[in-house]
Amino acid sequence: MGIDPGTVRMGYGVVDEGNKLTAVCYGAISASSKIPIAERLHRMYCGLCEIITCYQPMEVAIEEPFVAKNVRSAMAVGRAQAVAMLVAASEGLPVFGYAPTQVKL
Repeated sequence: MGIDPGTVRMGYGVVDEGNKLTAVCYGAISASSKIPIAERLHRMYCGLCEIITCYQPMEVAIEEPFVAKNVRSAMAVGRAQAVAMLVAASEGLPVFGYAPTQVKL
């Protein structure tokens, strides 16, 4: 499972690694930017828990935040990344971090 962390929209994708890589499901968990950050992060947490329960991935890859000049934005993405790591760890899944340029490959 791959996760692109965000506090308004958290993208995800689940792939099957058989003879070739096949997309199983993908989408985004969304929460309005008008609700408090704690509530948004909770929605992301619950959504990721549901996806992991449904698809039972064997490992999780999380896009690492890229260094930006906007510290506030970087902090928000870091919080979302932490939520994704927490969900994976609570399910006993190994977590791997990848730079945005690596993920695009």
